[in-house]
Amino acid sequence: MLVWLNLPQPPNSRFLLLDRDGVLNENRPDYVKRLDEVCFYRDALEALELLKRKGVGVMLISNQSGINRGLIGMDDFWEIHEGVIRRVEECGGSIMAAFYCPHRPNENCDCRKPAPSMIAAACRFAGIEPQEVFFIGDSESDMAAAANAGCRGVRLYRDGASDGTDADASGKPYFTNLVDAILTIFGNNV
Repeated sequence: MLVWLNLPQPPNSRFLLLDRDGVLNENRPDYVKRLDEVCFYRDALEALELLKRKGVGVMLISNQSGINRGLIGMDDFWEIHEGVIRRVEECGGSIMAAFYCPHRPNENCDCRKPAPSMIAAACRFAGIEPQEVFFIGDSESDMAAAANAGCRGVRLYRDGASDGTDADASGKPYFTNLVDAILTIFGNNV
């Protein structure tokens, strides 16, 4: 597991876990391999600014198997990460920590989603119990990781399949806009 911690951080009493690719920026079938391939969703940058303004600590939880597949060099990976953090901060948001799994699915590590260990590590870092936090992701493995960790998963569909009032097969609501998901999670407290 690769971990990045942004210290010092102001004390937060509320936290949110987010997947990166497909939630903050467009997912690519050939992986985000360079910083110039990162294309942020406008609502994601708006949501991160809103979360910072309201004192919600944000941590990223992301599978990045392109590293161990040999598609993303470590220098490029950290350049992408630093570029994401810099852009988020330029837009008024903040990321307090990021937890990345560099392993391929066939490596059977204990950190790759749907395994819960990245979420557990984030919760330990923040000093919270998993059931106290939401994890917003765009895939079944994200939702399974949330369930396996004991936190509340919220599915984000970026293909426009939902207007925010729909539910997935298990009856859980899903969203197409990160701001709408956050307002539903935190209500008027955000």
